[in-house]
Order: sequence, then C-alpha cells, then structure tokens
Amino acid sequence: MKYFKINFEFDHHKFEEIVILTSLTAKGYCCFIDSNILIEAHKKRNNALLEILNGSTVNSCDGSYIAKLASIFYNKKLKAYNGPQFFNKFAYHPGNHCIVGNTVSVYQKIKDKVEKQSTASQLHYIPVPYLEADQFNYEEIARQINSIKPELIWVSLGAPKQEIFMSKLLPYLNKGMMLGVGAALNYFSGDIKDIPKWVTKFNLIWLYRILTEPKKQLKRVGKIIKHYPRIILLEKSEV
Repeated sequence: MKYFKINFEFDHHKFEEIVILTSLTAKGYCCFIDSNILIEAHKKRNNALLEILNGSTVNSCDGSYIAKLASIFYNKKLKAYNGPQFFNKFAYHPGNHCIVGNTVSVYQKIKDKVEKQSTASQLHYIPVPYLEADQFNYEEIARQINSIKPELIWVSLGAPKQEIFMSKLLPYLNKGMMLGVGAALNYFSGDIKDIPKWVTKFNLIWLYRILTEPKKQLKRVGKIIKHYPRIILLEKSEV
C-alpha cells in the first residue's frame, strides 16, 4: 500500500519474508525510508527518486514520524522498522553477505563481531570510490559482487545516493537482495553509539538522535518543519 506516494510494507514479518525469499531466488533492492528521503522524493525536481523508491522490491519505514502520521491518517497501528534494527537481526543470517561502501575499518569490526557468534555466515567487502551516483562503473562493481554470489548485499553510501546506486546496479546483478542500510553498519560496529532498546520501544529515536547528534539532527528537524506540512496536506487530500 502507498503512504505519502511511496510503497511501504509495515508488516515486519512479511517484509522479512520478502527480503529473504528474494535473496535466495531472485534479485532486487530494498529501501529503508526515513523523513529525509521522503522529503527529497516529494521535491518536484526529484520525481526520478520517487520512481526509484517505488521500483524497489520492498520498502521499510525507517522514520517514526512517517509511521505515526500514517497511523493517524489510516487508523492503523503502524510501526517503523529501521535499518539498524534489521541489520542487528540479519547480520548473522546464514549464507553469503557482502558490504558495499563504508570503510574497511567498519567492515572489519562487523566481521569480527559476527564471527564471534556465527560460523554460518560469510561476510565480504567491496570498496567503492567516493563518486556521484551516476559516475560509478556499475558493470565492474556487479562483476565483483557476482563472483562472490552473496544473498544479502548491504549498501552503505548514504541516502539518497545509495537508493540511486542500487537501482542502477540492479540490471547487472545475477542474484541477491541489496539493502540500503546506510549508517546501520556504523551503529553495529560501534563507530556510532547504538540506540538503546527502550528508545526504539517508545518511538523516541528522533529525540535520542537530536541529543547525540545535535548539529546534524537539528538541521534535519528544520527540513521536516519546512516540508512536512505540504506533504501532510497532500496525503490528507488523498485519504
């Protein structure tokens, strides 16, 4: 179902099933959509981004604001399922994994952490240069991924670049599910302080991030205050 013009799967169990089934039998990509991506997708000049999000295999809601507003508009109890939550659960999933992007240091920390608890998963790493989304050699990157044959491909390039990256890489992949998890890897590795479980339980991630990353998050809150009224009015007119 579409919320705010974007396909979201709020059923966490169904979302997980789609990801794992695709990873084993086909290829695709998954976006974890937060307020920042939602705002970018609703800018008139970014119709292409909206198409990319809706062209994914499945999308998860990574923003408590989005889930709360959708719950109010559609009289449902909808909960976000963010990238760090998903990665914490599926980093140990049996099979071949591949991290694309981020740093060697973060990869090594994740690899060490996973190997202490699981011998059933293998984690590989493919570095990519710091480029604009349209400047990558997607055929070459796909060649490296295809040689590894991973089921889960964790893409960490920052949003919305990683979403564009996944859509452009998809045609060259043989198989596997790409997941645009961004900073989820940095939370898992410990490079960014992990979000306490009680913060997630009470939907206070937004407040926690403001307190721990005030400069970055206050800028994001400013964007929300500026752009959300128009997005909300548009959604209300379609309910």
